Amino acid sequence: MELVVVIAIIGILAGMAIPRFLDATASARGAKVVADMRTIQSAEVIYYAKYAKYPTDTSSNTGGDTNFTALVQGGWPVPPSGTFTISQTLAGNNAVTEGKGATGYTYTAAATTGDPGTLTLTGGDQDGKTLTELLGGTAN
Repeated sequence: MELVVVIAIIGILAGMAIPRFLDATASARGAKVVADMRTIQSAEVIYYAKYAKYPTDTSSNTGGDTNFTALVQGGWPVPPSGTFTISQTLAGNNAVTEGKGATGYTYTAAATTGDPGTLTLTGGDQDGKTLTELLGGTAN
């Protein structure tokens, strides 16, 4: 009888832990998405500081301009596969952004060289989401 009680308790604990683990995995993927986009955004600032202009040759997802791509540590990142969750608490909003199947990040040069371009997450459910939108701020 005691063995049945122990097995039942272990089953209950496992039933509570598995969904939390799955949520943690999706949150970790979302944190990687935000970190990747911030890394690219930082590379844009460094590029501006070094060349006194924002990158304009961004014809592909790899950045186009090798000087710009080289500033992104480890090369142009690829979003994690699977479902991801991004909590918008940084902007004071408790809403959650959920997505899946994103295929890449795209840097689009601004119309003028005096303004930074826009970095977006492409593919899947998050097509065209900017870093500001993912964090719950207002889009430019």
